[in-house]
Amino acid sequence: MTATSRPCATCGKMIPAERVELLPDTRLCVECSAQVGGEFDVKLTPQNLSKAGSMKKNYSSFEIEKTRRDLKRG
Repeated sequence: MTATSRPCATCGKMIPAERVELLPDTRLCVECSAQVGGEFDVKLTPQNLSKAGSMKKNYSSFEIEKTRRDLKRG
């Protein structure tokens, strides 16, 4: 499956097909993404996998929460 280019949600310039193929849910071109600091806010929460009552902490896993930032059309 080959991705096709699409317009940037902020400036309207075409996003290259290569970027869309690597980041299928992207809505911003590289320049606009750099200006706003990325399209997503990512929050990592360590998951404690140690036994109940243990003083030892075992954080070998993380929960990832990814939320899309609000974009302002320029």
